[in-house]
Amino acid sequence: MSNVVAKFPKVYKRLDEPFRYKVVYGGRAGARSWTFGRKLLIRGTERKMLILCTRELQKSIKDSVHRLLKDQISLLNLDHFYTATETSIKGVNGTEFIFLGTKHNPLEIKSLEGVDICWIEEAHAITEDSWDIIDPTIRKEGSEIWISYNTRFKFDTIHKMFVIDEPPPSSLVLKTSYRDNPYLTDVLKSQMETMKERDYEKYLNIWDGQLKQLATGAVFGKQITEVKKEGRLLYIPIQKNCEVHTFSDLGKKDQTAFWFMQRVGMEYRFIDYYENRLEDVAHYTKVIKALDYNYGTHYMPHDADHDRLGMTRNIKEQFEDGGIKPIKIVKVTPDKTFAVQQARDVLGSCWFHLGKNDGPEKTEGFIEWLPDGMQTRQQRMEKGFEALCNYRYKYNDTDDVFQKNPHHDWASNGSDAFMQFAQGYTPERKKSGKLKYKTKRYA
Repeated sequence: MSNVVAKFPKVYKRLDEPFRYKVVYGGRAGARSWTFGRKLLIRGTERKMLILCTRELQKSIKDSVHRLLKDQISLLNLDHFYTATETSIKGVNGTEFIFLGTKHNPLEIKSLEGVDICWIEEAHAITEDSWDIIDPTIRKEGSEIWISYNTRFKFDTIHKMFVIDEPPPSSLVLKTSYRDNPYLTDVLKSQMETMKERDYEKYLNIWDGQLKQLATGAVFGKQITEVKKEGRLLYIPIQKNCEVHTFSDLGKKDQTAFWFMQRVGMEYRFIDYYENRLEDVAHYTKVIKALDYNYGTHYMPHDADHDRLGMTRNIKEQFEDGGIKPIKIVKVTPDKTFAVQQARDVLGSCWFHLGKNDGPEKTEGFIEWLPDGMQTRQQRMEKGFEALCNYRYKYNDTDDVFQKNPHHDWASNGSDAFMQFAQGYTPERKKSGKLKYKTKRYA
């Protein structure tokens, strides 16, 4: 047969190299499915191959990439080579594409023999159980697993395995978006520009391929979007000669959370974060000391100086006994909605540390004895920022409205700690022109 000539975005050149796992993810219009389909069809003309096309949910052939492959066969002028039936696509040399959904056809997939390439489309939805079926099934010598998906959540099984964690050996991992697609149509470009203007947060996830962060009904949704849009989520070096103030929410059975902030000029720079649960005061005292910042004032919630049954020293006194001082108590705000608004107002002057993914900064602030996922400054700040993004109003299906007060869940304590900053921290100038700090008090 005559040679097939096809063009591909340059970013996908390495797909021709031998890797066990080939993972391509990111934003819309990155030409991932288009590229995978074309390359697999061309490979199928070169030698006899068995190619499994799968996804988590596939109730019928219409849910698969069957139609995409049929269209590409015509565009590549391969109609003389491939024959498409209702359930498969076959080549004259014996190459065959088969289509099975992982969730509904686990036994059929397990029984497959001799698969050369498995293409997992919409892999963001693949569960850990499904992956445990697919990976050992594709066991032929030299076989490959091709994975494509639009970025969704940080802890989606495939994304965590190949992007968040260290990927398995022999992995090629590429993030792509519309920027890598030289064949982007004017229609798609117009759609992208419209969403970027109208809903920047959606644009970042859908088109730019960033992780989806904001929860539905996010309390600080608009303000978090502005933080990203204005570039206030970035690597922040620590100023050694600048005081670090802490702001905390002290949980009992749920999380205790601490934010660490430096005021530089007119900027409130949040440089670190820590949370944990079911630990005593001695643990948090140890963490604060281990970070070894040039501390200023420690702001704590209104009940930190309350005496409790069975305690000879209240929480504030216990921290002071451990050397954490001075401590200022932030009095409770009469109305939760007022505290939320204070936090929204001040977020416009806040900057948040976003650690780099490589280099020495990746292990900055490393404390070995802290829990996994909280050992470095980068990891801790990611957790804190996630809390602000996911602090939300719960939706009331009966009344078709969001509830008045924020929902209490894992994101609450980190967000409440941030609101201690919004309520309690006010820089005030002395007559000498120097700054001093005071705590707002509420009846």
